[in-house]
Amino acid sequence: MKKVLLASTAALTIFSASSLQVSNVYALEKESITDTLLDVSDKVKDGATQLVNAVVATFKDIKGHWAESSILAAIKQGIVSGYPDGLFHPDNKVTRAEFLKLTVGSLGYEVGTTNGGTWYGPYVSTAKANNLYNESDFPSSDWSKPMTRLEMVHVAVRAIGKTAASDKEFMYIAVKNGLISGVGNGKLDPDGTTTRAQALTVIDRINKVRNGETLKVDAAALANAEKAMNAKTDFWGHVIRTTDLPKNAKNYPYILEEYPNEMYEMKPYQSIDTNSMQLSKNDIAYNYKPTLDLWKKTTEAYYGQILNVDYKTIDEKWATKAFSNANQSSRVMLADMKRYVEYVKSNKIVITGNLVAEPSMVMMSKRFGEYYIRVKFEFTLKNFNKYEGVMFDPFIGDHSIKFKKGTRYEGYADIPLTTNANDLDLKVGGLTSLFNFGSIVRVAK
Repeated sequence: MKKVLLASTAALTIFSASSLQVSNVYALEKESITDTLLDVSDKVKDGATQLVNAVVATFKDIKGHWAESSILAAIKQGIVSGYPDGLFHPDNKVTRAEFLKLTVGSLGYEVGTTNGGTWYGPYVSTAKANNLYNESDFPSSDWSKPMTRLEMVHVAVRAIGKTAASDKEFMYIAVKNGLISGVGNGKLDPDGTTTRAQALTVIDRINKVRNGETLKVDAAALANAEKAMNAKTDFWGHVIRTTDLPKNAKNYPYILEEYPNEMYEMKPYQSIDTNSMQLSKNDIAYNYKPTLDLWKKTTEAYYGQILNVDYKTIDEKWATKAFSNANQSSRVMLADMKRYVEYVKSNKIVITGNLVAEPSMVMMSKRFGEYYIRVKFEFTLKNFNKYEGVMFDPFIGDHSIKFKKGTRYEGYADIPLTTNANDLDLKVGGLTSLFNFGSIVRVAK
C-alpha cells in the first residue's frame, strides 16, 4: 500500500533522491499519491543523514522546538510533512481525522482505498478495526473537529493495548505510562486542543512504549490525575474543587477545577437576571443533562465554524453549517454568512480558534425568555488584508482592542440561546458575540 504523508493544508513535501533538494508539491489530502512521488521514509531508512539535515534546514520553525525530536521521528517514518510555505507549523491544531491517520500510519496498519468517500474514511475504519477508538470516545462523529487532549488520550491508551472504564482512568493511565504530560504545573487540561507537535510527541511515545521502553512520568500531572480519580465530579466527569473558590461561588451549584476564578467572577451579560444556582433548584432544562449536552454541542459547533475560516478552502457549506446551529428565524443571517464567505475569499482571511461551552454555567434572562451559556475561547487572526469585518461577529469592530495579525487571544463570554419554537432545542441567538458587554478578551498567556 502507498504511504500517504499528512499535511493539514494538503501540501506534500517531496524530496529528490539525487540532489537532496526540497521542493513543494500541492495535492489534496484525499487524493492518492502516485508511485512517482517519493516517500521520505524510503530515503531515511537508507541512512541518508543529509536528508534529515535538509529537512531541519527547510523547516526552520522546528529547530530548537521542544518537540523537535518527535517531529523528526515522524518525518523519518514518512507519516507527516510540512506546508507549502516551507515551514512545519508545529503549533497548528490537529483534527480527530488527522490524529487517527497519524496513529494508523505510525503503527503500520494496512489502509484501504476511499472508493469515492472522504479521504479519512479508510483511516477511521482501520482505527476502529484495530481497537484504537470506540464510538463513545468522541461526543460526536465530526472528524474535522480539533482533537482534544482527552480524546487523544483515549486513542493513545488503546494504542498501547490498555483500556479504562472512565475518562479519568484513561487520563491516569496515559500520564502513568508517560504518554502525556501536564500543561504547566501538571495541569491536565482535558478539553484543550491538540497541536501537531503534541500529537507527534504522543505518537512517538506510543511507539516507545510498544517497543518496551519505560518513559519519564510528569510527577505533578500524575498527582493531579490521581486526585481526579478520587475526586468528586459533576455529570460530565469534571473535577469539582472546594478550595480557593471565586468570590461569587454562591451563584453556582459547584466550582470546577479546570476553570479559573476569573471565568466565574466575570460580570454576566446585562440582561441576565437568574444565575446558575437559582436554575439548579427548579429549572427543568438546567437539571436535564441531555438538554445541556445539546446546548453545549450546538454552541461549540456554531463557533467551530466562526473561529475557523480559511480563504483557500471556504465555501457556502461553511455558511450552511454555521447557520444550522443558529436561530432559524433569522434568514437574513444566512444571507449575511454567505456574503461573508465571499468576503473571506477576497480579503484572504485565515482564522483559527477553539471554544468550549460549560453547561454548569448556564444562566437565564427570565425577562426576555433567553438562556445563556458561558464559554471559554481562544483565536488567532492569522491573515487578512483589511481588518474591517474580519470575523463574523457583530461587535468585534466595536471592541476596545484592535486584534493583531498572528497574535493569539483568549477570553470568556456569555452566549445567548434562543428558539423560534416552543421547545428546548435552543440555537445560538442572532446577536451572539464574543465581544459583547461583560466579555473578557486579552492576549493569551
